[in-house]
Amino acid sequence: MRTTGIASLSVAVMAASALGANPAVAQGFEGVVSWQAGDKQTPMTQTYKGNLSRTEMNDGGRQMVMLADNNAGKLTMVMPDQEMFMVIDLKAMADKHEDKSPKITATGKIETIAGKSCEVYRYAEEASKPETMEMCAAKGMGFFIMGSGNPMGGGGPMSHLSAVAANPEYVKLYKDGFFPLRISELKGGQPKVMMLATKIEPKSVDATVFQVPSDYTEMKMPGGMPQRP
Repeated sequence: MRTTGIASLSVAVMAASALGANPAVAQGFEGVVSWQAGDKQTPMTQTYKGNLSRTEMNDGGRQMVMLADNNAGKLTMVMPDQEMFMVIDLKAMADKHEDKSPKITATGKIETIAGKSCEVYRYAEEASKPETMEMCAAKGMGFFIMGSGNPMGGGGPMSHLSAVAANPEYVKLYKDGFFPLRISELKGGQPKVMMLATKIEPKSVDATVFQVPSDYTEMKMPGGMPQRP
């Protein structure tokens, strides 16, 4: 079994943090959200059902699939071209890091994205730090689930996004949901779009799309020989 390509996927894994720290959070959306993500505005899709999400994108010709379970606090990286997967315990990772609450400030502005109304907020990773993001968050769709790493790899301004769902105070404050449909990096105070929802499709989703095929090989990290599930 080939193991090339794992390093390129692991960048996003290492940036993941406290997804699932609050398993009481319930999603208010079932269906598929299509995105354009990153500097190259790469197509990406997310499928949601309850506290499960499936994120798919193509990275340099290689398909990337991330399965997130918000209740279990697990992120599974699936490599279809290699028929392999690895499971990341995000709760364990979060326990090793200091929990820092982001600062979220409402601007009072309203936008419509992919036919859905959303409210514009400015975001700082900590209250004492400058604002690094602007996002337009919709109600009624629950919370963004993917692990909090930049989906295009490497930290960056989206590295703490899932902290909203992981913080009980924010869950209470945004009890109607906080699902960003536009995420922009702030450069010189001006927003540069990094993720943009292009289509929202509410529909019934089969739970099997969140499962790893039974014949795939699990890769244990770090090191070790792959083991069959």
